Order: sequence, then structure tokens, then C-alpha cells
Amino acid sequence: MGKRAIIGFVSAGVVVLGITAANTNRSQPSKISNVKGVHVATPTTKVQPAPKARPICDGTSVTTSCTVEGVNYSTYIYHPAVPEQSHDETVTTYQKKVTGYCTLCADGTYSPTCATGRGACSHHGGVQEWNAPEYSNVAVNSTKKVVDAPAQPEHYEKIAD
Repeated sequence: MGKRAIIGFVSAGVVVLGITAANTNRSQPSKISNVKGVHVATPTTKVQPAPKARPICDGTSVTTSCTVEGVNYSTYIYHPAVPEQSHDETVTTYQKKVTGYCTLCADGTYSPTCATGRGACSHHGGVQEWNAPEYSNVAVNSTKKVVDAPAQPEHYEKIAD
């Protein structure tokens, strides 16, 4: 066999391989055949690219058309933490306290001079008690914290698709 016969045989083989490849299932991946130094490529099927994944919502740079914990959101709004708003108020209460000691007369009045000697409370039925405590209402001030608006933690408002 001469060189021309070999080249003709190889060319016929390439044509046969091309026809065979054209009739095969098009879903097979591309193959390259090597027939005595000749490379023949078979057709391939185009693979559809995977759908583009939505970005992760971070609330600042990505706020729309994003995903959080596997859920797609059309709008995703970040709300920063808000500190508590409050003010202090002074509250005045009154307590009954001992403000002094004096002579208590039998009629329930106190001696105007807190006399301790003979004749004390003589016009009031006599002495009921010596050194009886005298009570008065005394103002006691305290500070009370009043919360105008409670603190709010940071949160994300999610509006699902």
C-alpha cells in the first residue's frame, strides 16, 4: 500500500467517524477521537448555567432581592439598636417620724412649754405621760427613673417575596 492509499483510507475513516458522531445521542459530552494522528471532535450539548444565587442580606449594602436563612426576600431593612430613653423624677412622700419629746397631758394635748415640774398640765386634767414622743409628717424625697421609650435591640424587617 502506498502513501496515497493510506491517506485515502484515513480520509474515509474521518468521514465515517463524522457521520457516526452526528448520529449519536447529543447529550453525551464532547469526545476527541485519535485516528492515526487525525483528531475529530463530536458535537456537545450546551449545559444550562445554574441560576445565580441571591446575595446574603446584610441590611446595609445588600437590602433587596437577597436571602436570609434560605428565605428569599424582596426587601430587607436593617434597624439599628435604639437605647432606652428615660428621665429621673423626684418623688416626695411623707412619713410619720418622732420630732421631739414633750409632756403629754391627760386630755391628749401636749404641754405648751413641755413643763416637767409640779403643776404641769394642771388645766388639762394632769400629766398622762412624761417625755412622750411628738410625731410629725416629714417629707422624704426619692428619685424615680421613668422610662419614656424602652430600648429596642437591632433587628431586621423582612418583607418576603
